[in-house]
Amino acid sequence: MLPTNPGASDSPEDRDTVNSALLDAILNTAIDAIVTIDDRGMILHANRAVEKLFGHRPSELIGCNVSKLMPEPDHSRHDEYLRQYSKTGKRNIIGIGRQVLGLRVDGSLIPIDLAISEVRVGERTLFTGIMRDMTERQQTEADLRAAQLKLIQNERLAAIGQMMTGLAHESRNALQRSRACLDMLDLDLESAPDQRDLVRRTRSALVELQTLYEEVRGYAAPIQLGKSQHNIAELCQQTWENIQEQWKPLQIKLHLECERCPPLSFDATRIGQVIRNIYENSIAVLATGGVIFTTCRIVQYGRNNYIQVSFSDDGPGLNDEQKAHIFEPFFTTKTKGTGLGMAICQRIVEAHAGRIFVGEQEHRHPKAKGAVIVMELPI
Repeated sequence: MLPTNPGASDSPEDRDTVNSALLDAILNTAIDAIVTIDDRGMILHANRAVEKLFGHRPSELIGCNVSKLMPEPDHSRHDEYLRQYSKTGKRNIIGIGRQVLGLRVDGSLIPIDLAISEVRVGERTLFTGIMRDMTERQQTEADLRAAQLKLIQNERLAAIGQMMTGLAHESRNALQRSRACLDMLDLDLESAPDQRDLVRRTRSALVELQTLYEEVRGYAAPIQLGKSQHNIAELCQQTWENIQEQWKPLQIKLHLECERCPPLSFDATRIGQVIRNIYENSIAVLATGGVIFTTCRIVQYGRNNYIQVSFSDDGPGLNDEQKAHIFEPFFTTKTKGTGLGMAICQRIVEAHAGRIFVGEQEHRHPKAKGAVIVMELPI
């Protein structure tokens, strides 16, 4: 005959076993990593989430100092923290959540949110740390800050664009009148070659001023994209054919390699502008007979695939200052130009949800030794 209250016959030992199993089950199903240590910093218990966060098996941590999960300087100072708390009772971090860095088994650092609580078990003082991986949250916050910054930048550029549109329109009339006056003055100075040279220089300066207005207006204006399906390798070849006649005396050659180039959706005119700018920058520094290398391949970041186009050459390359500032507006190493070319290229590529950057050795063609610019567009 079964007892009416089966639990009533359980011994204290059985109840302790059941309670211990229940506690382990609760701790091991928790999403956050939980570690319990004694007053000497030795780990008494670690749940399964600890392995996911730090890479250590819980059984491997039992009996180890908890500083094993900390990078320097906390690794060396942790025992002193405990001694000071035991001596003074001053709560610096107990009961207060804070952001710290954790040390994974592979030596990498991971941002974690740490909350420490104190508990008395008989005569013993124990500490429990609850830890949560903050990597994804920090990335989300960083993306949000970047998006807000981009929004502010676009609003400022729109305002500048409106101003420059008006300025370029008004200045065009004034510049045209100035050029007309210079043309008439040039006719009157046929017998004065020195004065005619001054006229020529003034006319050239007016052209540069008009170009500056137009480029600043183009940089600040909103980018409107007309996307359609294109092959990026074919666009590189077409762009090169359009500009090589201008530079034919230099006998610069294009070496184009493409592993697999599926059609992409992009604005061919805008991306062609990017490619043309990169090619002309290379041509400007190459010696006669130089080579520009262009390679296309598929790369993957997470679940997203991109076409990566690497532009390199056998020119002198970029120094550290040029690498750091190449995409900044008005930065240029040329004697002529506004320095807006690569800044505009960056805006165009980012408008396509892609990115453009200075490449490293792994992006450079094996036969190239000069500058490397990489453009990545989403498939």
